[in-house]
Amino acid sequence: LVAAFAGFAWLSLPGPDQAQAPDASLKTASGSGLVLGIDKEKGVVTISHGPLPALNMMAMTMGFPVKDKGQLANLRPLQKVEFELSYDGNNYLITEIK
Repeated sequence: LVAAFAGFAWLSLPGPDQAQAPDASLKTASGSGLVLGIDKEKGVVTISHGPLPALNMMAMTMGFPVKDKGQLANLRPLQKVEFELSYDGNNYLITEIK
């Protein structure tokens, strides 16, 4: 039984011709919201944002890491921002924030 399961699992793996490109599952969205917190050391900004339908995300408040910590230099709490967000299937990342 174990050998049969292992054989089935092996056959279920994608072959080299079926492998996905590294960014094949990368999803992106544009959003707007209100800055509620900034951790410049960790490179994280907490934003209360509206829905992001492209990522199946409802309106919420969430901390997001930023691609470039330098983008946090001019942000202030309670500032309205526009941002670009990417999701690779595991992690969210703000690639641009204004």
